[in-house]
Amino acid sequence: MSQTLILDPDVSEVVNPTSSQIHDQERKVSEQRQKRSGTSTRAAGRSILAAILSTLLLRIASRTSFVLLGFYLGEHFTSATIVALVLEAFYISELALAPIVGSLSDRMGHKPFLFAAPLVGSVAALCLASAALFFPHPQATPFDTRLVVLLLMVLVGRLLEGAATALNAPASLGYLTGATSGSDKLRARVMTAFEVATVGGLALAIPFAGKVSSLIGTWGFFVVIALHVINGVLIARFLKENAQRTTQVEAHRSLTESLSMLRHKRIFTFLPAWLSINALVGAWITLSTIMLTYAEPAADIRHPGQLLYGGFSKEVATLLLGGFGLLFLAGMGLWMLVLPHLRRTTVMFIGLGGLSLSIASLILINGLAENPARLAASPQPLLLMLIPVVVLGVLLLSGFTPASLTHLAAISELIPGKRGAVMGLYSVVLGVGQLIGASLGGLCVDLNGFYGLMVFSVVMGLVALGSVVYIRVNGHDLIKSPAKGK
Repeated sequence: MSQTLILDPDVSEVVNPTSSQIHDQERKVSEQRQKRSGTSTRAAGRSILAAILSTLLLRIASRTSFVLLGFYLGEHFTSATIVALVLEAFYISELALAPIVGSLSDRMGHKPFLFAAPLVGSVAALCLASAALFFPHPQATPFDTRLVVLLLMVLVGRLLEGAATALNAPASLGYLTGATSGSDKLRARVMTAFEVATVGGLALAIPFAGKVSSLIGTWGFFVVIALHVINGVLIARFLKENAQRTTQVEAHRSLTESLSMLRHKRIFTFLPAWLSINALVGAWITLSTIMLTYAEPAADIRHPGQLLYGGFSKEVATLLLGGFGLLFLAGMGLWMLVLPHLRRTTVMFIGLGGLSLSIASLILINGLAENPARLAASPQPLLLMLIPVVVLGVLLLSGFTPASLTHLAAISELIPGKRGAVMGLYSVVLGVGQLIGASLGGLCVDLNGFYGLMVFSVVMGLVALGSVVYIRVNGHDLIKSPAKGK
């Protein structure tokens, strides 16, 4: 009987398998699992990259549209407040829709919203293009039916662009949060990449839009539509839906979950600092191109003796603002190397110190000449000394943003099951800050030109300082994630 079992290979493998056979089977199973894991990892990596690139393309498209529209309106409307408010209607729809989209995307999946964003953006750009083509030379006076129709078309276009951002940002952050679940290091890198894509998109779009405007004018809105089409193809082709969404439904019952998080004490006390910096940066980005490109001699008549109020060409103004954005972006990258080794409020204090340097230097630069033509007519050694100080100030200020995101992420660890809702505040605070910056900052520019913008910046800096001091005194910046705290 035993000889029969030994001679029969099939029976021997089942009854008395050798250790080498067992190891071969285990190795084959392991290789199959690794192959499946590798395939899944590559697919997840492509999806993460697609989500980040989608954000980049959307930011470039929306900011390009913003610059094109700013030039179009700025050439025919003298009030910075009116122009800024029309442009910043964008944030009304973003603020209204972002919290709702954040919650719905957890229920319905993130891909439908990410795909819908460029579709809505395309319709918005088409609406703005139609307004510019139908009314190539609008007049602010008299206030007639044509002007009402123009403003309504622009308003609808900007509201739709805000809706496109509201569809993208919360859904993208929610998708990236789910895709990086279980790896804090990967999540840190991915969230940093998302912020870089956001700021980088704004920075790259400004000089890009300036060049587009100088070449084809308001026909540039069709370039914006092309960017949205590329974005839609990217999402449809490369982004794979996160299968974990069904497990997150119970954690997000309310459509206003993000807004309800504002009642949390640590978020409420941090809100003034982050909101103020967003308002300040938003005012600088929104108003600078409008302010720098005011036509001469009207600019000198309105606010005489200010170098940074009027007289710059569109290309120079957008290059200056694009340089500021790229400098801010480079600063964020440098700060990410040292941020883990410092208290978050220390980085915030340094950032506010950089803001002080920038404001003081820009005020001095603004008084060097009445306009760029007169500045170029004579050597300015003081200007050469002040520009590096401005650069240093912006680099220091750029640390405030990653420190704020890190602090918000740390706060989310204290509210179990609400991480997505807490991080959803990103869009809300960004939108409110930009709206405050455009409206109040625009009013300050109308009152006192570039000096008015600097006064607004000082006020926002002081508000942020008070909030950061409170956080530091109460030790709120010492929060650590559970993994690190053990």
